[in-house]
Amino acid sequence: MLRSRRRARGERGATLVEAAIITPVFLLFIFGIFEFGFAFRDYLGVANVTRDAARESSVAGDVTDADYRMLRAVQRSGAALPEGAIDRLVIFEATGPTDQVSATCKAGTPVVGLCNVYSSSDLTVPEVEFGCQELALGDPYNSPDRFWCPRDREVSVGSGLDYVGIYVQITHEYITGFFGNSVVFEDQMILKMEPQEQ
Repeated sequence: MLRSRRRARGERGATLVEAAIITPVFLLFIFGIFEFGFAFRDYLGVANVTRDAARESSVAGDVTDADYRMLRAVQRSGAALPEGAIDRLVIFEATGPTDQVSATCKAGTPVVGLCNVYSSSDLTVPEVEFGCQELALGDPYNSPDRFWCPRDREVSVGSGLDYVGIYVQITHEYITGFFGNSVVFEDQMILKMEPQEQ
């Protein structure tokens, strides 16, 4: 009887040691599933935003509010992303389907005749602020689309259609911090402008 009591105590101690070893590994596994799930959601969100923005830009062509329409498409398709997650959204003139966004535009600096750069805060800019307007005496604002003005985009088949590129970058913030503080996701898509009737 004395031996069975000692054996029971020894087994309880072994169980406690095993639990102390397994519990952190199990929790790390569970947290990893959560972190991967949320990160993957944001990764897919970036892909959706990029594709929807490229399609809208291609279809909108050279209409005055083309960038405004593109931002509305981003707002709709980016609903699954955390609020304010978009660090940078660049619409740029590409030379072909395999072109890359320029380093200057990618870094967040608009370039005249090449790219317009937007962030999450630009998703709420009213339509009246678009239209390629430069600040003049008495004007309350510069248009955010003035660098690569939609009116300058070539949408005539006879002249050769422009390629429009979209680059999107977001920062995904980790919840637990076990895998770092954050990770940056980026995506790019280039489409040929849809021909417009002149």
